[in-house]
Amino acid sequence: MGTQTFPPLRAQERVLDAAPEALGQLRRTDPSNPVEELHRRLDEDGYLYLPGYLDPEEVRAARRDVFTRLVEEGMVAPGTDPDDGIPGPTASNRVLDDVAKASGPLQRLLYAGRMVALYERLFGELVRHFDYTWLRAVRPGPGTEPHGDSVFMNRGTPRLLTAWVPLGDVDLRHGGLMVLERSHRLEDVRRDYHSRDVDTYCEGDPEAAAQARTGRWGWNGVISPDPVRLREELGLRWLTSEFSAGDVVTFPMYTLHGSLDNTSDRLRLSCDLRYQRASEPADPRWIGLEPTGHGAASKVGLIC
Repeated sequence: MGTQTFPPLRAQERVLDAAPEALGQLRRTDPSNPVEELHRRLDEDGYLYLPGYLDPEEVRAARRDVFTRLVEEGMVAPGTDPDDGIPGPTASNRVLDDVAKASGPLQRLLYAGRMVALYERLFGELVRHFDYTWLRAVRPGPGTEPHGDSVFMNRGTPRLLTAWVPLGDVDLRHGGLMVLERSHRLEDVRRDYHSRDVDTYCEGDPEAAAQARTGRWGWNGVISPDPVRLREELGLRWLTSEFSAGDVVTFPMYTLHGSLDNTSDRLRLSCDLRYQRASEPADPRWIGLEPTGHGAASKVGLIC
């Protein structure tokens, strides 16, 4: 699979270099492998790609429930089959945590059964998840810019794992996940980029302080707006795949990732969520009935 020939792929409206040393296929892992092998691959590659780990019918049930709810928001075209994901008049790529909380099928898929079993196996003890769910219905257009999760959720344990779950089949046109292979091992990036926090600001900067009071970011957490140049500078490969209902990708908070552009005419529905050891501290921004997230209550002023 590593030598797969890809069609032209875009990210941030740039065509990715398709040379084998620049673009590759995510390595598939059998979740029934011994846990020591799962840890070895996670440490070596910076991710685990687990095709078919979840029950596809449970994934499709969650997809139908979410899309039905999005008809009411105008994000899915009225008068169409919601499961087709045809974009509606409301042009928004906002994170749909409120919709995720209201969807029983989605909550059961993400926070019970096989998902909990996976992370209890990886962590070797009881686990907890963030109370905030990054549910996304991505419209045709540019995808998510390259970033690491550390800068958004680094006020708890650093031993945090992200799960990316496509809600339905996601082919290369729909703008699925892409991971920068072994980027979690870059010590210089960890010292510089990963040490930052998007919700801090300089108290001596009046403009930054004013932004913080309204819950606005001074910095959006993106490591580079240009995935082509970033790959060239770091000398690593972008990895992606065509995903099916039931697939799961999980990775640590230091793995750089983003998404392909959605070049289809449909919404791409997916979730990212976070699991950790229950015994370790959790980032308070993402915990509770109404997490503060990146709002004004989460901002911290620094003397700088």
